[in-house]
Amino acid sequence: MSLSRGTRLFLLLWWVLVVLYPDPGVLLVSLRDLSHPRADVAAVEGLARELPDDPRRIEAEVLRRIPYATDWEVWGVPWRFPTAAETLAAGRGDCEARAMVLMSVLAAKGIPYDLRNSFDHMWVDYPGKVPTASENDARVLADRKDGVLRLRLPEDFDLRREVESKVALFWDPMPWGRRLLLTFGLLLIPVVGRRVPAGSLPLCPSRPSRPGAGASVTRLARLDKKARLDEDDIARA
Repeated sequence: MSLSRGTRLFLLLWWVLVVLYPDPGVLLVSLRDLSHPRADVAAVEGLARELPDDPRRIEAEVLRRIPYATDWEVWGVPWRFPTAAETLAAGRGDCEARAMVLMSVLAAKGIPYDLRNSFDHMWVDYPGKVPTASENDARVLADRKDGVLRLRLPEDFDLRREVESKVALFWDPMPWGRRLLLTFGLLLIPVVGRRVPAGSLPLCPSRPSRPGAGASVTRLARLDKKARLDEDDIARA
C-alpha cells in the first residue's frame, strides 16, 4: 500500500516541525507575541534608571549590554520572539530580542518610538535616529506606529542578500545533529511513501493449474464433439 501525496506532504511538514521545534508551544507563543509586541516597562525599570535620556545613547548601551546571538545559540530553535524580560535574563539575543529591550526602555522614559521590520531585520526607530544600511525607510516591510501594523513593499530589496541572510541565520548555526535528523527525514519519507507502480501486482491472482489439466480439457472437448456427431447421425437415420 502506498501513501497519498497529501499524506506524504503532511509527514514531511510534521517531521520538519518536530525536528526544529520539539516543543511546538514555543513557536505558537512566539507567533502570538509577534502579532502584538508589547513594551515591558516593569522588566526594564532598573535598567531604565541607569541609562541617560538620549535615545541614541540608550540604544548604544542596550546593544552593548545585550550581545548579538542567534536563536539557535540562545534558545535552541531556529526562531523565537522573546520578551524583554526573557532577553535580559538570557543576557544576549538577536535583533528582535534587542529591539524588545530598547523599545521597553524608551517606553519607560516616555520617548516615542516605532518598531520596524524588514525581511531580515527588526529595529526601533525614534526621533533623531541616524539611518544605517540595514535600518532605513527604504528597507521597511512593516511598522507598528501607535500600535497599528502597516505593511508595504520595501524599496530596497535584494533577493540574493535576503537568501544569504536566511541561510546565515537559520542554517549555519543549526546543530549538526538537527541537520542530520532533518535531512534524513526529508530524504526517507518520500522513498517510504512512494507509490507502487500500477500493474506491478495482479488484482486477481490466478490459481496454479494442476498437472495434466490442459490434457483433460482437450479430452472433454473431443468427447463433446463426438457426442454431437452421434446425435446428427441418429437424426438423419
